[in-house]
Amino acid sequence: MSFTADVKTELSDISLLSQAQKKAYAYGFLLFGKSFNNRTVTCASDYKCVIDSFSSVISEITGIEVSVSELKSGKWVMKVPTVAERRTLLEAFDHSVNEISLRINHGNFEDDECYYAFLRGAFMSCGSLSDPNKGYHLEFVVQHNKLSNDLLKILTDSELSAKYILRKYSHVIYIKGSENIEDLLTMMGAPNSSLQLMGIKVQKDVRNKINRKMNFESANMNRAIEAGLAQVEAIEIIERKQGLDSLSDELKELAILRKENPDMSLKELGSVLSVPISRSGVNHRLAKLVSIADKYR
Repeated sequence: MSFTADVKTELSDISLLSQAQKKAYAYGFLLFGKSFNNRTVTCASDYKCVIDSFSSVISEITGIEVSVSELKSGKWVMKVPTVAERRTLLEAFDHSVNEISLRINHGNFEDDECYYAFLRGAFMSCGSLSDPNKGYHLEFVVQHNKLSNDLLKILTDSELSAKYILRKYSHVIYIKGSENIEDLLTMMGAPNSSLQLMGIKVQKDVRNKINRKMNFESANMNRAIEAGLAQVEAIEIIERKQGLDSLSDELKELAILRKENPDMSLKELGSVLSVPISRSGVNHRLAKLVSIADKYR
């Protein structure tokens, strides 16, 4: 199952406490469905649990028995079959049968919990979430411009960083960023999905830190190997041009040791010298060897 399916399954299992919340929940689903007018009231979903959830709520608050059918594509469609029933439904949410432009009627909300129930219904109708393992993106795909503006205002008034984009002929309200999405999931009543998202984010952060550390260590190792090979090259130049016996005992010992151990760290080199010295001391002597070789380049 997709993450969207997991979220919508969790939301469809919620038991609403009040009639006002049930009404707001059904309102969100219907208003953001395929059509909500005197000619046709139609909603569709890929998930039967979503359609079943709304069918029962609509029947409870309006007394209307909707028709539900499954298309060959596997999508589930819910319709209000008769003109009389559609009029009754529109009137239940204080919408006129002659409305030209759909807008959110805030008179259907008694409190913040009703707004959250409404957002839950809207998301169930036209919302989706990307796989959080790949990115953080939640969106509502809305058919009507003014309706999308109204939804955007509700989200921003709830201190969520929502934005608008026109995608082909659809108006898309979207939220990016895990924290904003987690907050919205919690508002809508999907705490388990919110916690799952947090867990995935933590795992990704840990993996990223490990990868950064490994990349850093790998880069350091590559630099050390390159420096060691350059030092060996310098020592070989000195050996050809003037011989290692021309060097002081300290530089000769280190030159021979470095030539035999090009991948040994500076600290390790310093520890195996006849008179052990620090990492910085080894680095200083190797720099002298490179400086001598530079005269012959």
